[in-house]
Amino acid sequence: MKLTLLNAIFLLLLPIIIKAQESPVTLRLSLREARKMALHQNPRLRAGDLNTQIARENIAQVKWKRIPQVYADFNLQRNLIIPVTPVPANAFNPSAPEGELLPLRFSTKWTANTGLNAQVDLFNPQKKQELQEAKLQAEQSVTEQQQLENDIDFEVSKAYAAALIAEEQLRLAIADTVAKFKMVTMTQEQFDAGRLLLAELNLAKADRNTTLSHFDEATKINADATAQLLYHLGYDPEAEVKLEFTDDIESLFSSFQGVAMADSSQRLSLKRLDQEEQMINVQLKGTKNGFLPVLAVQGYYGSNYFDNNFELFKSRNWNGNSFVNVGLRIPLTEGLERVKKISQLKLQQQVNRLEYQDQQHKNKLDGLAASREVALAEKKYTRAKDNFILAQENYQNVQAQYNNGRLLIGDFYKQSYAYEQEKNSYLNASYDFILARMKQEKTLKD
Repeated sequence: MKLTLLNAIFLLLLPIIIKAQESPVTLRLSLREARKMALHQNPRLRAGDLNTQIARENIAQVKWKRIPQVYADFNLQRNLIIPVTPVPANAFNPSAPEGELLPLRFSTKWTANTGLNAQVDLFNPQKKQELQEAKLQAEQSVTEQQQLENDIDFEVSKAYAAALIAEEQLRLAIADTVAKFKMVTMTQEQFDAGRLLLAELNLAKADRNTTLSHFDEATKINADATAQLLYHLGYDPEAEVKLEFTDDIESLFSSFQGVAMADSSQRLSLKRLDQEEQMINVQLKGTKNGFLPVLAVQGYYGSNYFDNNFELFKSRNWNGNSFVNVGLRIPLTEGLERVKKISQLKLQQQVNRLEYQDQQHKNKLDGLAASREVALAEKKYTRAKDNFILAQENYQNVQAQYNNGRLLIGDFYKQSYAYEQEKNSYLNASYDFILARMKQEKTLKD
């Protein structure tokens, strides 16, 4: 069966028509809007926000440990065997022989105690260290979230550019395929009229089939790019969402062209190492302070119960008990472990400073490489665009000549192939430049 031009257009647009009918939601996006949406909807970023919140809650938890600890307790004990304590017999009987012992029971079958306990550390350097570490961990969590935001921002920008290029590639593939179907129809008419050889007709049909393969490939690439962008935006990749881009290749190119990328005053990589340095310093100071004593005040106010019968509500069996004491804990053998810990932390401090110096050099190296890549990609894009415009003019010219019977089909396909090559080069060069700019933007923040 021969495919007419109308049938060809319908078959090409059928998947798009079906998808449009199944997609009730239309999402109009610019690159800036896509970035903003990802920052609010991406599940990984939202999870990172929660981790940051958890780190802040940990600060409050550590602060609560510094307030006086007050608790109530109640203990009930049944003594199955009442312990016996030997005492000098002459303490109770003056006539008892010297050295004679008298076994006495100093408890009852039932004992209990209840009361309030309170303890507060007057001086405890370890708790101060815990609070400082919790604050630094919260700062590190914020830095990690900033790094994740930078990564997601790059990923969604890259996906946006890829989807935009893929849509343009699909548009060109549709236009090219429709033109090739039209060409086959005209070639068939010329062959039927006896003005062309069968080999030339078959060549036209083969070229049409190749173009259909390119269309199928462009459709697949477009679907993959759309799903990838939806994923980074926080949507289900299979969601019924139709994307409409408010940017085009030229506007996206212009938005990145000639814009000076300012180097961040504090790269995230250096910020992380600086926070690690602060953490080591806090741990080093806390370990040294571990040689200091801990001073604490403890108090108790309660009552004790003694009786051989289980009569808890008999008031005369309850006796008051209250005290306040001041305790001083002086570390002795723990000092040996702390000496080793201090030595280890000092070495870690040196490692961190060397890593910081290396990271500074690496950041400069990455920045220079990114700048050179952008400069090269911009030149390639400008030349590829010029070549594509020239090839497009030539293609339209030879197509008109062929339609008027002034050009052989072989010459037409040579020019058609050249046009395809320049078109692909143009699309690749535009994507490479935009991607190079995005990489440079990310590099200057990392």
